[in-house]
Amino acid sequence: MSGSSETKKPAALEYIFANWKQRLVSVGRVALGSIFIVSGVMKALDAQSFMATLPFYQLPDWLLPPGALVPTIEVSLGIALLMGLATRFIALASLGMLAFFTVLLILGIAGGELDTCGCFGRLLEQSPGSALVRNIVLMLIAGVVWYFNRRSRVIWHPWKVATVGATLLIVGTVTGYTIHAPQLDTSLARVGHFFPDEGITDETGPELEGRQLVFVFAVSCEHCWNTVANVNVLAQDTSYTLFAVTNSDPYEVDWFREEFGATFPIYYYDPSTFSRAFRVWPALYYLEDGLIMGKTEYEVPALRTLEEVYLPKWQ
Repeated sequence: MSGSSETKKPAALEYIFANWKQRLVSVGRVALGSIFIVSGVMKALDAQSFMATLPFYQLPDWLLPPGALVPTIEVSLGIALLMGLATRFIALASLGMLAFFTVLLILGIAGGELDTCGCFGRLLEQSPGSALVRNIVLMLIAGVVWYFNRRSRVIWHPWKVATVGATLLIVGTVTGYTIHAPQLDTSLARVGHFFPDEGITDETGPELEGRQLVFVFAVSCEHCWNTVANVNVLAQDTSYTLFAVTNSDPYEVDWFREEFGATFPIYYYDPSTFSRAFRVWPALYYLEDGLIMGKTEYEVPALRTLEEVYLPKWQ
């Protein structure tokens, strides 16, 4: 009896351990699929912002338009992972996609112009460095899911395939709409209007003459900190003048100047009208004799990008 019970215990422990491994793999599969869905949906709902980040990944021009397919692919892979559809193939495809994204992140970081990865649209900003770490972790999860399902039988359930197909259609339609849909801008500082300098409370404000760049920021905005290096470079260009406006108090501005070496003029803007005047920050406005000709939101482009990509469209 004792020998029989001793042989049963290891077998029972092995069965329990195997079950726990499979459960952990299932948790990883669901977590990976959920992240793909959230990421894809956020991109699809604000595809204009996502597409605007692609040039900063050092991609060739011909590769930019296919980027519109990314939200659809992410959501479709996420749905397939949640349903367990052809898991070994979907996990391998997820691993390949994450590896491709990781290479792009490395290229973007090396290029020095990527401030935010755009992985979750503009609703959830993430620095390129943290996005790189996240991608490596997700690649490990995708690899583990593939490894434990590499010998599993692949069954193409018609209803699961139909669900993924419907997802492709819906997300693709939403992405196409948000890429081309005009965004309603109700702020005081709109393209085609004069810059609202009446909010600047400094006694000696800037003269709105000639070609100017205006950097809009708040000291409490951490993403604004990442843009100061580009703003300092832009301020050295003599083909236009640059100044900044902020709703932060003078003590905060002094700290900002010392901490980040800001070399450009900074004017105090009335906090009560700051959010009405400017929709988001950081932002960069291009003016000609006070008239707003164009603007970038959530980012300040590098000098080369500004001159080669943005200014030709605004002038």
